[in-house]
Amino acid sequence: MISHASVVPAQRTSGHGAPEVEAVSAIERYRELVALAGESAERMRAADRARVRQLLERLAGSQDRMAAVIDREKLVKQVVAEHWEAVVKLLWDERWFTMTTVPAPDESVPPRDQRDYDTALDLAFRALEEAAQKRALFR
Repeated sequence: MISHASVVPAQRTSGHGAPEVEAVSAIERYRELVALAGESAERMRAADRARVRQLLERLAGSQDRMAAVIDREKLVKQVVAEHWEAVVKLLWDERWFTMTTVPAPDESVPPRDQRDYDTALDLAFRALEEAAQKRALFR
């Protein structure tokens, strides 16, 4: 049986013979290694499951944010269309003003919070309404 053989050659043991080695059969060592590999694989699977849960939570959060952004975009487009229709009605009698379709968004504008743009849109529209009312009073 090989399990009783020393791993250290007799020449390296200072002449006192082979050191005492616990006899472990190849089958027992194989079982230990397989159990160790099984435990390692299970720990890896558990870590993978935890990571998958974490990533799914992040994915759900990002999908919620995307849905909110898409809804916000639709609302802004609707508000802009309504303001544009109101501007067309306000300026309909002005023969000097050539009406066009709604202009495309200006992509060169630096990014800011959408509320800043909403406020600017409302202020500009109110200023136009006030100017139109003042002009009607002076006619």
